Amino acid sequence: MIMNRTKLNISVALALQIGQVSALEDSVSDSASYEVLTITSSRLARNTDEVSNTVSVINADQIEKELAKNIRDLVRYEPGVTVDGSGRFGLSGFKIRGIGGDRVLTLIDGAPIADEFSFGPNLSARRDFVDLDALKAVEIVRGSSSSLYGSNAVAGTVSFITKDPEDYFEEDENSYFSYKAGYTSLDSGLHHTATYAAGLGHWQGMLIGTYRKLSETNTYFDDNLLGSERTSSDPVDSTVQNIYAKLIYRPSDIHQVKVILENFEADSESDILSSAGSVVFGTLKRSVDSDDQRSRERFSVQYSYNQPTALFDVINLNWYQQTSETMQLTLEDRLAPGDINQLRNRGSSFEQKNLGIKLQLNKEIQSSAPQFISIGVDWDKSESNTLRTGTTVNSDTGEQLPEGSNFPTRDFPNSDYTSTGLFVQDEIHLLNGDWRITPSIRYDRFELEPSVDSIYLNGNTGSPTPEPYDESAISTKLGSVYQFSEQWSWFAQYSEGFKAPPMDAVNTGFTNFAGGYTTLPNPDLEAEVSKSYETGIRHYADNGYFEATIYQNRYDSFIESLSVKGFNPITGLLEFQARNLDETEIEGIEIKGRNNLSVFSDSLKNFGFRYAYAFSQGQDKTTGAALNSIDPQQLVTSLTFDAENGRWGTSLVWTLTGAKKQNDIDASGIQPATPGAPSVTSFESPGNGLVDLIGYYDFSDKINLTWGIFNLTDKKHWQWSEALVQDSANFNSDRLTQPGRNFSVTVKFEI
Repeated sequence: MIMNRTKLNISVALALQIGQVSALEDSVSDSASYEVLTITSSRLARNTDEVSNTVSVINADQIEKELAKNIRDLVRYEPGVTVDGSGRFGLSGFKIRGIGGDRVLTLIDGAPIADEFSFGPNLSARRDFVDLDALKAVEIVRGSSSSLYGSNAVAGTVSFITKDPEDYFEEDENSYFSYKAGYTSLDSGLHHTATYAAGLGHWQGMLIGTYRKLSETNTYFDDNLLGSERTSSDPVDSTVQNIYAKLIYRPSDIHQVKVILENFEADSESDILSSAGSVVFGTLKRSVDSDDQRSRERFSVQYSYNQPTALFDVINLNWYQQTSETMQLTLEDRLAPGDINQLRNRGSSFEQKNLGIKLQLNKEIQSSAPQFISIGVDWDKSESNTLRTGTTVNSDTGEQLPEGSNFPTRDFPNSDYTSTGLFVQDEIHLLNGDWRITPSIRYDRFELEPSVDSIYLNGNTGSPTPEPYDESAISTKLGSVYQFSEQWSWFAQYSEGFKAPPMDAVNTGFTNFAGGYTTLPNPDLEAEVSKSYETGIRHYADNGYFEATIYQNRYDSFIESLSVKGFNPITGLLEFQARNLDETEIEGIEIKGRNNLSVFSDSLKNFGFRYAYAFSQGQDKTTGAALNSIDPQQLVTSLTFDAENGRWGTSLVWTLTGAKKQNDIDASGIQPATPGAPSVTSFESPGNGLVDLIGYYDFSDKINLTWGIFNLTDKKHWQWSEALVQDSANFNSDRLTQPGRNFSVTVKFEI
């Protein structure tokens, strides 16, 4: 075990002092409120205390009361889960227990969110494609879940579940309308959401429209400097709009059909003042501007059949078609050597189309040891392509100047990735249901088929011919939940995961003769694999909930993109190529819960205490180096009050984040190449304690207000994952500070 024993002892002692506490996602105090359902964890509807792994369920009410406007806000109070990204390219995807990117499977109603893809300084296609106002719940499964979901679930799964019309209907009503408006000061953001739902006979329908207009997310500072000394954010002007429609037809209790249409669009224009004045190869950048767009369109049909037969009790069928696209344009006004005025533009795009179908059959077998068997088939085909264009012209004469690369070009050939998976899961109930054992196994086959066109060939002269790639994998899981009593239970799980190599690593192709480097494909890459172990205890009581987990995740054949291969004396180019790394290991503990303070005194019955803690540590087992992707330990506590009449409430939230010290940082990548030169010390993100005050007030049953003041004490702080490894002596750390004191407010009207 590489875990620091002192930290472990402190954490366990703190947990014992807190006693019975309840999950962050639960906001009321009676024991019935702890019946929080999760579907993602086992692909069956189960309470969170009935599954063998750690899962968080964030419902729509919590999203509203915590004033979450984006996916980073969504996990603000979820230690061990973060969302990185800032500046021009915005938010990326989720990171769970130190592993992120495409290693975390992200779904919306079962359809996968597009892959991340980055290449060079002018293209970073990320995964922020979801508007929270359309969501019923978000389920976050920590640890590998490949035995149920296949590739990309090697580190965990995040599932967005959208709302249904009936979620809005009150008793004896079949129509609903609401309008919500809000403001956030950290990005001068205005948002508006209108919702309409109605039902008639066997039909239900709903329409949600959201529009957001916002500026850049502030750092702690506000200055007007240019270039690398700038500490405030670059100016950004953004709009986001999402239209979500759902139609449901229920001809009987047996059949149900859902049709979903969704359109997400975002526009962002940036004035990149932090790059103004920089000099590259003797050329001065006088100004840098960008215009970026991202969009996602989805059409989905879901069918369910619920009628016990000899072979199955329930059939769920999900068909989806989705197109996601990121387009990014960069325009530079430059002064080249010889006092030549230039205008240089670079356009980049990444598009991914997904067509998929998921079929699942569930069957309950009644016996002395009841079983719940699930069998499913998942098929998905993604078509991905990139395109890069660029020109440089003499702005005085209009003459087009030669480029160091061939344009147009593609960073990898147009590629079709097809995956087919078959899984079987059996939930076995023993000892009158007190002991549940859940084994599962899944077989996956994935095939990559590149399609070479003239654009790829002309833009990548001399690159190897792209090759097809195929591989298969088997993933298993064994979970166990044992109920010691009505209040205490133990859970444990072993699970395996895998991730197919990304298409750009298998068949990349790019050469920059002016820069003196090239990227090489690697069709011999192996799939990443993981083995995850976790165990813990849970305690449910009338006055609270408590859960503690310890885990260890081992990863083999981890893929490092664009690793330095070496200098090729024949071509005179520095070569980069993706490669498989040896074993890495991450382990840690997580504790979360809630306690109604009435356990101490009846006078405190309206008060609650919430608590969550996460600590992890990772190591490259070959080199012994720390893993830089691991976030510092974090503790979130909250004291809540809900008025007796239920009309208003408030929460004081204290978030403590540990420092990232040198012994937890692998700084080998920034050390000087010159032998004997002094070593470089990496930037250390200091620990911090942030205080937030959030609350709500219901003017009536139909009009309510939510508000929040974040970083109440105006603390200067950093998020480690934003800074990562930087030379502390030559790094403008103020540029990456998080916002100071800021507030948010939302008003909602319902009819």
